[in-house]
Amino acid sequence: MEQNTAKSPFKGITDGQFLNGLLPIVEHSLFVDRERLLALLATDADRDTLTEVFRECFEGYYYDVAFALDSYETRLLSILDSSDTYAALKHRVAIVQRKRRASPTGREVRRMGAFLPTDSVPEIKVSALSNHAFREFLHTLVKSEFFAAQARVVKLLNQRGEDAAETSVYEATAAEEVRLQEAIYEFFVCHLEFEQFLEDYEYDPDEGLEIQPEVAEELEQSIADHKSGRVKGTPLQEVAKTFGVNLKCTH
Repeated sequence: MEQNTAKSPFKGITDGQFLNGLLPIVEHSLFVDRERLLALLATDADRDTLTEVFRECFEGYYYDVAFALDSYETRLLSILDSSDTYAALKHRVAIVQRKRRASPTGREVRRMGAFLPTDSVPEIKVSALSNHAFREFLHTLVKSEFFAAQARVVKLLNQRGEDAAETSVYEATAAEEVRLQEAIYEFFVCHLEFEQFLEDYEYDPDEGLEIQPEVAEELEQSIADHKSGRVKGTPLQEVAKTFGVNLKCTH
């Protein structure tokens, strides 16, 4: 039997640190919203109701889960690339990378609700889909392997917690660690595939939402102040320093 020689995702950080960072991702409300969407589709809910829950799913994924998984992307892709154990997963990653149209920066910008001028805008506009096509789109989304992979990770993490509660000293066996690693890698690759699926669709979660009069007035006043020079914007370098972001030149 071939020995599993894949590296651990925990290298450089402790097992506990990695899992503590993973928990908020796999326990995000996105996965509860997905169950709500699944139930609504089964009861033939109206489009407005489906649209509202889809918006919550979209925002939960793009603005929280995808951003969080980004912090592990370099580490996990490096592990997959350096091992022959996960050839099937590497093949799936390669397919995603070939299909991607947006640049890495473009994907980050899209998660903030915009598009780079250099990246193509998806041809399929979600709000323009017919009711039937919209429901078909949602059916495909909620049945994504991404959600099944998340359930497997949660199950293994729960089992780990139960075992730890039964003894004062818990150490995962080699087999248990391998199963958890495999589930994490699968979940990550499914995330890449899920994001690739959404890349084909243009969707603005704020489209159709009304702006409160006081908010609109503040925005208009802010724009006027900046145009008149009465208010100076904060330099990008200062914003980056405040949030601990390293600016990189892309040219």
